[in-house]
Amino acid sequence: MKNLKAGLSRRNFLEIAGLAGGVVALSRGSFISPALAATPGTPPLLLFVYFNGGWDQMLTLDPRDNMLAQFRAPGAYQGPNATNTEPAYDQVNDADIQAVVTSTSGKGIQSAGALTFGPAIPPAFLDHSPDLAIVRGMNMQTLTHEVGRRYFLTGKFPRGLSASGSSLSTVVAASGNGAQAVPNLSISTEAYNEGLPAFASAISAPSAADLQRVFTPDSPLAGTTDQVLVGFETTDDSCVQRAADGQGLVSLFRQSRTKARTLVNPTAAQLFNFSLAAPSPSVATLFGAFGISTSKDLSGPKASAALAAQALTTGTSQAVSVQLSQDLDDHFDWAASHGTTLKDSFAALDLLIRYLKASPMPGLPSDSVWKHTTMVVFSEFARTPNLNGRAGRDHHLTSSCLLAGPGIKGNQVIGATTLIDMTFQNVNVTTGQVDPLHGVTVRPADVHATVLQSMGLSYAQLSNQSPNIVTALLK
Repeated sequence: MKNLKAGLSRRNFLEIAGLAGGVVALSRGSFISPALAATPGTPPLLLFVYFNGGWDQMLTLDPRDNMLAQFRAPGAYQGPNATNTEPAYDQVNDADIQAVVTSTSGKGIQSAGALTFGPAIPPAFLDHSPDLAIVRGMNMQTLTHEVGRRYFLTGKFPRGLSASGSSLSTVVAASGNGAQAVPNLSISTEAYNEGLPAFASAISAPSAADLQRVFTPDSPLAGTTDQVLVGFETTDDSCVQRAADGQGLVSLFRQSRTKARTLVNPTAAQLFNFSLAAPSPSVATLFGAFGISTSKDLSGPKASAALAAQALTTGTSQAVSVQLSQDLDDHFDWAASHGTTLKDSFAALDLLIRYLKASPMPGLPSDSVWKHTTMVVFSEFARTPNLNGRAGRDHHLTSSCLLAGPGIKGNQVIGATTLIDMTFQNVNVTTGQVDPLHGVTVRPADVHATVLQSMGLSYAQLSNQSPNIVTALLK
């Protein structure tokens, strides 16, 4: 270590030691990639959207006719036509949702092309139906929040509560060369990397302020200390190679420091200066598109959607995972807030899609960002179709998800849930229709593999899950 010691005072050493610990930790879990690329080209982009807590699919992606006796108490629970399924749209305490129920003659079902949606989907969202595919009757194989969330994040069933494999966002980011400033951005979501390049690991930034700090170091090193560190980073030393680098820590330190130096970018930092008082012109345009004008807006789903939009449209990130809703776990008093939370989150998603459609692709301005973006929208599982004795809904194995992308065939529904209890059914992967005899039960692994196939990417990491490609989803 003689080359490091040569110009090293005690103060230098303490500064470097503190920084090294942070950088090594960062490189193992969230490796920072090079600075914002001027021409990132046309990498496949991913928008991975999470609804936290387990959503009511009848209010959103798998509706039921609220006017039929078999879906209304007491007929839903008693008699020869009982389904144990009660959408109860008329009980939801939200004026906008009630307006949809009224406009659909009390049924609560909205139609657009071949798709149907529940009343918590804002009517404006239906404009995107030609691009969207709904997968219904998906078996989540768990009623545990952590397991369901991590299962859908990685496409692999967890080991106990621990995630197995890499997040879909990490797999997509790893397909590139790390040219973006933050190839994999995680906005209030979990992300995992198992065996993929370090640059593809997610940078966690729950808010725009967090991402701004990524581009703006809080405490730069003193000049002399920095010079010593640069000398160490660029020097091959036999003792380092043979001893201290036995587990690759020094190599990771050197690599991450080199990358971190290129990340300091005041211009990029300003892109995420979400200030209400004096926003930059680009941020002001973003705020206008998302209707952000109050501090409450900056702490809700619109701000998270705007952050995801800014990261994708400016070429900052190749893959963005974002949580747009939280607190959907309504075992008690479901009618009070569940529908409103879903409505507000889908309204933010609607604005996000519109912004991507209106934004030119960096490096290819003749195309929109949306044209190059694959979108996956999910929750860890659904809620029971029947109301429990506490006016709430419990955890339900069968769920739905929403897909879109340049390789995804839109305006279609894949699969279906049963009339009674809304459970999963086997699906013919070629036609997308229910096929009890020759079909398969759709799982998160199948969705992951199909999405990666649609993006022209390998799904070899899922081989131990024996995934089925749902070819009906592919263009």
